[in-house]
Amino acid sequence: MKGTILKNLKLTKVIDGDTIKILLDNKEESIRFVCLDTEESQHGSDKPVTNAGILASKWAKAYFGANEQGIPSGDVQVDIEFDTNDPVQVCLRKHRDNYGRLLGYIYKSGTQENSNLKIVQEGWSPYFVKYGRSRLYHADFMAAESKAQAAGVAIWNPATNAGGNQRDYSLLIPWWHLRDSVVQDYRLYGIQAGALSVRTDYDAIVEAAKSGNQLTVLCDLQSGINAWTGGGALIYAGSVFQKFNLWIPNRDSPEAQTVLRLIENRYGKQGRNYMYVSGIASMYPPNPQGKPQIVITDVSQLKDFPPGA
Repeated sequence: MKGTILKNLKLTKVIDGDTIKILLDNKEESIRFVCLDTEESQHGSDKPVTNAGILASKWAKAYFGANEQGIPSGDVQVDIEFDTNDPVQVCLRKHRDNYGRLLGYIYKSGTQENSNLKIVQEGWSPYFVKYGRSRLYHADFMAAESKAQAAGVAIWNPATNAGGNQRDYSLLIPWWHLRDSVVQDYRLYGIQAGALSVRTDYDAIVEAAKSGNQLTVLCDLQSGINAWTGGGALIYAGSVFQKFNLWIPNRDSPEAQTVLRLIENRYGKQGRNYMYVSGIASMYPPNPQGKPQIVITDVSQLKDFPPGA
C-alpha cells in the first residue's frame, strides 16, 4: 500500500536532521519526518544538544542542497507521503504531531528515495516508534536500523558523541516499543471498538464534549500528574496542539487515591503511558474557549484495552 502523496512542494528551509519547512497552499508549514528522532542540534528542548545532532543537521542540509542556515540554493522541491491513504484534507488534519507539525515521509521530487529510511540507514536516527510504528514501511525501517547498527555508524558509534552529551538508547528503545505495542492494539482493536484517539480524532472529542456525550478516549499520560488544584488532581492528557484534560476531584478520598496510585505506578513517566479513559466528556470552562475533559471518579474508568476488546 502507498500513502497519500503531495507532490512538488517548495522546500523553504531545513531546520535540522528531522524537520523541514515547505510551502503548502501559499502557507509555510513545518514537516517532521515521521518515525525519526535525530539528536538535538540546537538548545530549546528538554533533550541535550549532541555532536551527533549537529552532524545530522549538517548532513540533512547537504542532502537537500541547503546552506548552513538551512536555506536551499535554488528551487528545491519535495514530495510528502502520509502514512495512510486517506483523502488529502483528512491527512492534513490527522497526521500532525504534538506541536501541530505535519508528519510524513519526504522524497526529493523526481526521486524514489525515502529520505526517512535513508536517515535511519545512515545512522543519524533510530527507528522512532514512540507514537506508533510505520504503517507502510515497518519492515524497511527495522532493516535500515539493523544495517546502521551493524555498521556502527553515527549514533551507533560511541566515538560520535565521545566526551559530550549522549542519549541512552538501551533505555529509550524498549520504552518506545512498549508504547508502540499499545498503539498497535488501538489500530487493531480500539478503532473498531469506537475508541477515539486524542492525536487523530481531536475534533470529534471536542464536539462530543460540547454535547456531553459518553466517550472512550486513548490518552497519553507520559508526563504523569501535572497539577494539584482545587482539592483535586489535573492531568494533561493531550498536547500543546490538542489540549485534553483529565480531572480527578476529591484527591484525598479512597476512590481518588486508588486512581492516582494506578496512574503513577502504571501510566506515568516512563511506564506504559497510554490508557483508555471512559466517561462523560465536557468542556471546562463550559464556554467556547474551554478545553475538553473527562472527570474520573472511579478506577473502573481506566483500562489498558478499549471496552469489548
